[in-house]
Amino acid sequence: MITPENNFLAKNPGIFYLTSALGSLVMAITVGLQPLFLDEYFSIAFEESGTINAHLLVMTQLVGLALTISLEPVAQATKIKALLTAFLFVFLGSLLAPFSHLFGVTIGLGGLLIYYISRIMVAYGAEMSQWQLTTLVLERFERQTHPHKLLSSMMVMVVVGAMLVCGILLQIPLTKTKLILVMVVPILAALAALGMIYAASRPMIPSDSPMPAKNGGFDKVIDVISADARLQLSLATAFFVRADFIAVNLFFSLWCISFADLLGITRGAAVAHAGWLLLITGFALLGSIPFWQSFMARSSRISALGIGLSIGAMGFLLLSRIADPFNGPVLIPLLMIGVGHSGCLIASRILAAELSPTTLLGPVQRVFQLVGGLGVIFLVQSGGYYFDAVGPQTPFTLLGSGYLFLTMYALWMVTHGIDEKADHTLIKHQRLDLKPLVFMFCLLPVTWLVGRVLITGYSPGSSVGQMPVGFINRYLGDWAFNFLLISLAWRPLSELARRRSLLRYSRMIGLYGFFYATLHVMTYVFLEWVLKWDDIVVDIHKRPFIYLGLVSFVLLIALSVTSIYSVRKKMGQAHWKRLHQSVFLINILVGLHFLFAASHDNGEPYAYIGLVLILIAYRVREQKTKQSKTIKRKKGSGGLPPGF
Repeated sequence: MITPENNFLAKNPGIFYLTSALGSLVMAITVGLQPLFLDEYFSIAFEESGTINAHLLVMTQLVGLALTISLEPVAQATKIKALLTAFLFVFLGSLLAPFSHLFGVTIGLGGLLIYYISRIMVAYGAEMSQWQLTTLVLERFERQTHPHKLLSSMMVMVVVGAMLVCGILLQIPLTKTKLILVMVVPILAALAALGMIYAASRPMIPSDSPMPAKNGGFDKVIDVISADARLQLSLATAFFVRADFIAVNLFFSLWCISFADLLGITRGAAVAHAGWLLLITGFALLGSIPFWQSFMARSSRISALGIGLSIGAMGFLLLSRIADPFNGPVLIPLLMIGVGHSGCLIASRILAAELSPTTLLGPVQRVFQLVGGLGVIFLVQSGGYYFDAVGPQTPFTLLGSGYLFLTMYALWMVTHGIDEKADHTLIKHQRLDLKPLVFMFCLLPVTWLVGRVLITGYSPGSSVGQMPVGFINRYLGDWAFNFLLISLAWRPLSELARRRSLLRYSRMIGLYGFFYATLHVMTYVFLEWVLKWDDIVVDIHKRPFIYLGLVSFVLLIALSVTSIYSVRKKMGQAHWKRLHQSVFLINILVGLHFLFAASHDNGEPYAYIGLVLILIAYRVREQKTKQSKTIKRKKGSGGLPPGF
């Protein structure tokens, strides 16, 4: 059956490519100009530029993603209207952004707050438009025998819109006036996309009635991904691939701006230099597409992913070792990043399209896009913090470490016989346990830290290379808290996904929380105070919130020791369960420890506390629901034991 949406795409296939390019262009220009706009109109200090730019990007991405997910059922019922609405949000947000500082003064609100609102509108519209365009084109896959050709064409247009055109525009030496003029381009791009979609679909909009959703729930998507190791590797790659596209754009521009005063050039000229290099990176990405297409046509897609990941890893790690972004050698790692990104993106998209059942093509792609969005939130936020605390190259070290880990995972798959033949069938069908992948992802934060120590050296009591010990202590404490929160959220996630099998990873994640907490305490004792116990006691009395951390750490030791199966067996299930309910108390204590220790400038501590309270409230509600069901069941049986 040809739906109105399918008919619309079949008659106007060029619309998909052009609107994808225009949507990508809007996001690329918005992210690329953000550092300069904040610097020119809001006078953001360089010492805080990484954190504030990353925080703004992450918060807008987070809210945009949340809105997209919550409104997705409605959008799937009326795809064309949802696509028009999405580009309308992009248009209004792009229109508001250049004048946010003026609107803020006029209506009595901060201009930065208005800019946040405009960015949220653009982020939501761009996210939703990509979801809708992906769904529409994948419905066409039902009649396509070579989806990789369509995906490659889509990628070409995205690259043209996001990197090439953006790179050309950034060549303009940007004064305040010219900056506003360039910010008009996203407005025109969104308006053009709206006009094309409306004109092409106008005859069918009145009959665009809700269509029945395809039978593809989240639980079915989890089953499909769990059954094929290639999809698991592709999903893990998607976490990094979308983030590196945005991170290079944002952090390389910030890095060049930070050198502007040292070199005696304007910051607009620094952005133009960044745009020129990103333009060359885009050409490398575009030029390598035919190579990757040819390679994957006759070879293993797993090998293609592994090679792409290894090239990208080398590019990012080389970039992190360059001191001056205006120096000639900086071009080499950027070219490697472009080529590696191209291979990873094409291979992961093609695997997701070709290995998914027809009825789940759209849902699987949306899960991939969701994971990519989470990668942006996680990696850009972390990169912004490291940019300010350690140095402008550190976000690239983080991305390079992630790529390197995934390269090792792909190599592990191939060496264990999990690879494709020339006809793209698996050599050995094997349901792969996700534990090695989860284990490696959990090790990534400490691997990055150890790598920095090995490269830059260590000086007791002062710094580890370029990193102050205070930063390392905060970094490890943050990750301990992150893993405790993930562990607390794991059961609700498994229940929402209707997959109790996910609970097998809960113990590992909880133990990683203890692992990072132990490193946090050891850093405080051994690196910060170098075993000076008198000074440690004085410091604890001076900062009482440390007591909260110590109490929670002692409780964590108890939970970790009793996680050993033999100890748990000796304790008995009832006593063990009662002890492990203290995980709620631990999260509250750690949340308060974090609240009193951290700066409140960006509201991060309150966000963490709010998340802890939401998760605890969910668990309490679930327990009460189970208790009430048990009481009703007993009343229904008249209090008699089963069998009477």
